[in-house]
Amino acid sequence: MDPVSIALAFFLKNPSLTVSTVDKAMAPRAIDMTKMQESLADLSKEVLLCYHKTARFHAVDVLAVPWTRESQYGAEKSIVLRIHYAGIGAVNRYEMTVAVMGKQDKVRATVVSDSAVIPYNKKCALEDWTGA
Repeated sequence: MDPVSIALAFFLKNPSLTVSTVDKAMAPRAIDMTKMQESLADLSKEVLLCYHKTARFHAVDVLAVPWTRESQYGAEKSIVLRIHYAGIGAVNRYEMTVAVMGKQDKVRATVVSDSAVIPYNKKCALEDWTGA
């Protein structure tokens, strides 16, 4: 029996495991605000892992400072980043363009584009203003 058939048979016999596995995979990751302040790479990793928990960070490019749409979010400052990363198998390479915004002691992000096949987690804590 092939691995897909084995997995399908297992999950059909144990549907509650399927739901809990999906819930666990989609659960938002905790944000480490102190790490986000250490360097651009650390900020980018935290943003990436919030949206894609299993991704592997490779590099980041600064595309714009400030983001032209920051006022729509009430931000005082912003930066647009292109984050280069690999998926869980590390074979496929992806790019995520994200605007990271700040006001007072809070931060939030919004995904501008993402080339990954698997959609980014819209339950990321950075989708709303998050403080230290």
